[in-house]
Amino acid sequence: MHVCQAREQYVRWLLVTRDLSPHTIRAYDSDIAAFERHLGISALVDQIDRDRLIAFMEEQRAAGLSSTSIRRRASGLRGFCKWLLSCSLLGSDPWVGTTVAVGRSGKLPRILPTHELDRLFLSLLKKAAIDGSRDADDVLHLPHASTTLLAVALMVATGVRVNEVVSIKCQGIDLPGRSLRIVGKGRRERQVFLTNDWITGLTRAYLKTRAALGLEHPYLLFNLHLAPLTPPAMRSRLAKAAQGAGLDTRVTPHMLRHTAATQLIERGVDIRYIQRLLGHASLTTTEIYTHVSDQALSRVVSNADVLGTVLQLR
Repeated sequence: MHVCQAREQYVRWLLVTRDLSPHTIRAYDSDIAAFERHLGISALVDQIDRDRLIAFMEEQRAAGLSSTSIRRRASGLRGFCKWLLSCSLLGSDPWVGTTVAVGRSGKLPRILPTHELDRLFLSLLKKAAIDGSRDADDVLHLPHASTTLLAVALMVATGVRVNEVVSIKCQGIDLPGRSLRIVGKGRRERQVFLTNDWITGLTRAYLKTRAALGLEHPYLLFNLHLAPLTPPAMRSRLAKAAQGAGLDTRVTPHMLRHTAATQLIERGVDIRYIQRLLGHASLTTTEIYTHVSDQALSRVVSNADVLGTVLQLR
């Protein structure tokens, strides 16, 4: 069998059997296609071996790919080779005993500075005609602007991913317990929490608004046509909201997730709790947020003021 045929079958298998996002499946398809080009357009599956895999990874490194991209390439090809083995298309797994040492990326998560986050929220509150100083317990007068506000507030308060926030179902909301049930990657469920009276009140008002509009679908967030909000639509809403707030920064949902995690770290929350909140399978993934901002480091060191303490003893 040609590698291109095997790749097409593998992608179809992923779509049917694995609960992966379309973005992840496209990435794996792209990784295997890159390996296919390395082997040659008419390459056969039985040509895949340890030496060719290592040569491909070395080629990727020489081409200047980041360590993150190389690591993902390796992960995609490992999954592909395991599938080939399970289908008896390969006699043995060429990855056995093979280690790809790429190191950790030095790139830190992009976060939204506090003053820009404040400007974003002030603009969103104004557009939704909601006073941020009181509970929003009434039916909302501008539901579509309120949708953007609530989604952004939930991402900042809980660190959920954009796919997760648009997938929140009304039945998974516990207002008395101030919690939300989230279904994350790999269909893993976890709880996140409404952190104060304001966001609890806004969520309650939004649920009342849904009822007043007669929505029948189970998802919390809705778009202009009253259908469930989608991740691309939410990304677009956030980008427009950032522009409307006069921010020069290109704001993405993942920046809000990074911002939430970084602020929790800076406030002294144990990293194991943050791991659970974010839904990370590995603590290693969460550890990137221990690289707190220079501003936070400056504040902590200044508060400690070791030299000042010494001078006071004289």
